[in-house]
Amino acid sequence: MNPVEPLEAWKDLVSGVLETRGPVVVIGAPDSGKTTLAKFIVRELSGRGELVAYIDGDMGQSTLGPPTTLGMAMLDDRFDTMDGLSPGQVYFVGSTSPRGRGLETVVGLKRLVEWSRIEKEPIAVVDTTGYVTGGEALELKYQKMDLINPRHIVAVQRDRELEHILRTQEGRRCTLIHRLLPSPKVQRRSAEDRRRYRWRRFREYFANVRLHRIDLKRVSLTEIHRVRIHDRPREHLEGLLLGLNDEDNFLVSLGLIETLDQPQGLLSCLVPTDVDLERIRSIRLGSIRINLSEETDGERPVGPDG
Repeated sequence: MNPVEPLEAWKDLVSGVLETRGPVVVIGAPDSGKTTLAKFIVRELSGRGELVAYIDGDMGQSTLGPPTTLGMAMLDDRFDTMDGLSPGQVYFVGSTSPRGRGLETVVGLKRLVEWSRIEKEPIAVVDTTGYVTGGEALELKYQKMDLINPRHIVAVQRDRELEHILRTQEGRRCTLIHRLLPSPKVQRRSAEDRRRYRWRRFREYFANVRLHRIDLKRVSLTEIHRVRIHDRPREHLEGLLLGLNDEDNFLVSLGLIETLDQPQGLLSCLVPTDVDLERIRSIRLGSIRINLSEETDGERPVGPDG
């Protein structure tokens, strides 16, 4: 597929970001081309000598980390392409949708923005999910903007589908709102296309795995997760997605539960073979189960009770 040609308004937007520096948050409904625009902004800024933190906030259609995560990559004028770009830091949300995971979503984005500023002051470009309809989506976007405090909000909309979100931001001090039309070359994807994309990313991530045994007495497990993991029947645990995190609560590796030995407090899970598991300090439970033996789609959502 040919890349989407940038509109003249996109170039004007980049010039505006350079004139009035600060975090950029890109919002839009599904198939609006917001991710294409976000990556265009990153390439243009880095090509003009700027240090850029690209933050992938779409845990369902992620391009940096695996699905269920948020990723951050630091880019300058030395990088060639965003294809196959490796994240510098990843935050585990545990779901392929922000629905029911709004707290993890906003905290994760805030943490990644803060992490990007530890040593230098890059321009942060934050891509977001296409979840823009309904009261929960409105509240999530509102809290996201409140925590990130963007200098620029870029709204990609065909009609006025984002105005209910933008109205909550128009009184924000020092925030500039840019309304852009989608590129006419953006191609729509069906829900099935999106599921296939996630499944392909999961299969790639877990292509080479080994069994790892975790002593639950030696890692941090919050009370709510402790109850959820010990009270579930065995069949509800097998394949449950885990976030195995480091001392800063960033992701070391995804894992898939194999067995739980409750008397011994030992959790066995599948993890990629190339992961440094010595860094694991805490475990977070996801809300989907993965069956790697399935050929087309082994992703199954689970509720709080399994």
